[in-house]
Amino acid sequence: MFDSIRFLTELSSTDRDWIRDQGRELLLEADTVLFDQNAEIEHFYIVLHGLLVTSLEDVPALDLSLIGPGELIGEISFIESRPTSARVIAREKSLLLAIEIGQLQEKIESDAGFASRFHRALSRMISRRLRMNTDRLGSLTSSGAETVFNANEMLQPLGLLIGEFKELFLKADLEIRDHPEGMPEHVTTEFEDRFRELESQINHLIGADSVLDPSLCDYLGHKLMADLLPFMLFSRIGERAFSKPRGYAGDYLTIEWLYQNDPQGHGRLGPLVDRGILSLSCSQAVMNRRDLLASEIERAVAERGTGAAEITSLACGPARELYDYYLGNRDQSAVNSHLVDMDSQALEFVAQWRDELGVTSRIGLYQLNLVYLVLGREFLEVPPQDLVYSIGLIDYFDDKFVIRLLNFIHGILRPGGRVILGNFHPRNPSRAMMDHMFDWKLIYRDEDDMNRIFESSLFGRVCTDIQFEEQGTNLFASCER
Repeated sequence: MFDSIRFLTELSSTDRDWIRDQGRELLLEADTVLFDQNAEIEHFYIVLHGLLVTSLEDVPALDLSLIGPGELIGEISFIESRPTSARVIAREKSLLLAIEIGQLQEKIESDAGFASRFHRALSRMISRRLRMNTDRLGSLTSSGAETVFNANEMLQPLGLLIGEFKELFLKADLEIRDHPEGMPEHVTTEFEDRFRELESQINHLIGADSVLDPSLCDYLGHKLMADLLPFMLFSRIGERAFSKPRGYAGDYLTIEWLYQNDPQGHGRLGPLVDRGILSLSCSQAVMNRRDLLASEIERAVAERGTGAAEITSLACGPARELYDYYLGNRDQSAVNSHLVDMDSQALEFVAQWRDELGVTSRIGLYQLNLVYLVLGREFLEVPPQDLVYSIGLIDYFDDKFVIRLLNFIHGILRPGGRVILGNFHPRNPSRAMMDHMFDWKLIYRDEDDMNRIFESSLFGRVCTDIQFEEQGTNLFASCER
């Protein structure tokens, strides 16, 4: 990851080593302010992973620029020795490399070669950013009047959708008051049907295939969130996905609640809204992958033949697919599992069902940061593996990281062992709702994307197999070593 950053590739390897040694990693949670406008800063930052945005105090709602992996932050203040010109905030969980400006200045003054290469790379990066921002602002300026017109035009069907949902919500509230013994089945059925219809219409209106300008889709999506989010927060899944208490939407407990498929929530109507969210395509896809992975575990055991199959799950979450295997098989000694997750609460959850099933000796738990693992800063000591899989991880990471992850997996697989990576497909019908309603943004990949990534890794070829769960929303790409 470090060596692939465009700015750093224009420096020498010695220069990069110095920056790596002097830098301090800084992890920002989503919505964290790195610094405000007109702030005096002491560090120069390189974005290693994530996404940040800049804005001005006068127009805080407008994202002036997006800053992603490989970009620099604070370079203008460094060059001019002046306070910052904009506010910078993490749009999503982000990892930065912070370098003290004083140390950097001393290095530049004492090493002429470094100074020349550093300033050349810096000027090229600033030039690229200026061109990108000029194009972006020019596009917004030239289409400004049209955007306002289209927004007013498109607010009408969006307003109808919102109005119909609110009416249905009120109708359900009246029904539950008239039936304290429980919600009539016809009401819950109608609510689920209308919820899926809302999902489809929103995706058509402002989803990835929308004919509207992306800036207009964002505007309408913000309008949708402002109107409907208060209703969605009655749902326990909706509230957790939006609030992200573990730093991201799809944490272990969110996934566990999806697996349970037991509607819960706040107040009289919380369970009803939760049921609507559970009926969405994305929720159904997550539920379906549990059975798919359980069958892949059975396959690994069968292919192993004699001896225990060695299986590793990366970013394991609640690991219910392994729970299902151990619960349903008397010969629990047929599988040794190695479960890796950065979240201590996820591992504590797994440890509880592991001990209840009496398979403590068969399941190893490892609290490791997968970014550090693939970079060689942390280590996983396991025997050669028959199956290594990850079903909810790479949707959050760029291609370069996924390739490095595959290279790591290649190194711990036995010859003939398999890897399986799950990723949401671009045709996800819930994409617009996830993006705009719950701020649950993923990196989507299709079959060609997965084949290209596998070819670029140490596996060196296209996927052995690509399969889908029943919804056709979540793909699972596999390859043999």
